[in-house]
Amino acid sequence: MVLGKIEDLLVDIGSMLKRERLYRNLSQKVVSERSGISESALKNLESGRGASLTTFVQVCRTLGKDEWIMRLGPADAVSIKDYAKRGNRPRMRASSSKKG
Repeated sequence: MVLGKIEDLLVDIGSMLKRERLYRNLSQKVVSERSGISESALKNLESGRGASLTTFVQVCRTLGKDEWIMRLGPADAVSIKDYAKRGNRPRMRASSSKKG
């Protein structure tokens, strides 16, 4: 499925974050400080000019929108914490491909 140009998607994501920030009546300065990012990084994210995944995650968490992050994963995803509780060990490397 193609959603359109990446630039348009980044603008839409930035707009959603900005709307949430304004709904919570928070300034860019406050959100950037609480997120541990620069104000210019937040401005870039909100305007759709691009940002790192880390910046996106930090801002989502600051705005209380962890579920936005979790929606990016598969529906049956298990959190790392729950995985560890089950006593399973995570895969440390990919298996080698079989030539043949």
